[in-house]
Amino acid sequence: LSGVKSLVRPRDVRVAAVQCSSKMGSKEAVKENAAKMETLARRAAGKGAKIIVFPEASLTGYTSQPFLHNWHRPERGLQARFAGINPKGIVPRLESPIIKRFLTLAQELGVYLTIPFVEEEEVVDSGQRTVRYFNTVCLASPEGKIVVHYRKTFLWDYVDGSWATKGELPGIFDTEYGRVGIGICYDIHRLNGLYAGTKLWTLLYSVAWVGHRTDGPTERWFRQDLPDTYLGQGALECYVVAANWSTEREYSWDGAGYSSIYAPDGQRMCFLDLEIGDSILYQDIPCTKA
Repeated sequence: LSGVKSLVRPRDVRVAAVQCSSKMGSKEAVKENAAKMETLARRAAGKGAKIIVFPEASLTGYTSQPFLHNWHRPERGLQARFAGINPKGIVPRLESPIIKRFLTLAQELGVYLTIPFVEEEEVVDSGQRTVRYFNTVCLASPEGKIVVHYRKTFLWDYVDGSWATKGELPGIFDTEYGRVGIGICYDIHRLNGLYAGTKLWTLLYSVAWVGHRTDGPTERWFRQDLPDTYLGQGALECYVVAANWSTEREYSWDGAGYSSIYAPDGQRMCFLDLEIGDSILYQDIPCTKA
């Protein structure tokens, strides 16, 4: 019933990792991404999900799907494979209507919802106006509020280096199901330290993975390298909902697909054996004991 909130913590909650593609490079692309994300969020909520996680920068796009275009501030360098797109005037600010749209959606659906996007922020210092960009995930609550505003703390220089400013702080919120934290893709290399001592119940992990020599192919990364190296005993001992990006068709680069959900011991509970198209991965996980 509307306005009624239970004081008894449920035993289990359904979480959803949304694996989807995004377009990038224009305001129209952002609008298209938002419409897709809303459709997928409604689908997930309709299947009973109360916590919904989207891939890295899914609202604005992280790179182009062929991995040939990247966001680029003119004063910074750009990797040779990319053509640059200036994010100015394209990507939203925290107070933008398109962000408020997702707060309204979370309230309507009664869910926690991640909003991953390239964020523009204007800072005034000593009368000088400076625009900065962050790789951001906001967590929208069932009350229609932003309860976490997290900025990627460990940038992947190959992509983020041409536009992003590094975040500094962890992103934590105590839901009625348990304590959640936010992580973004390359952050995984430092998340154990960032969240040390915080007693996370679940990490909401937005990913746009790219396979390379250091970390191996994407399928192996989610199946073996991620859990063996970064999850479980002595590392992140919490549930992890890892939502990775996909593409609309096959490309020559490796990185799409295999979104996965992990238990606190690092064991993979379920995964998507897909790289192309939009899919949703569901898992019921035990809530923290009250």
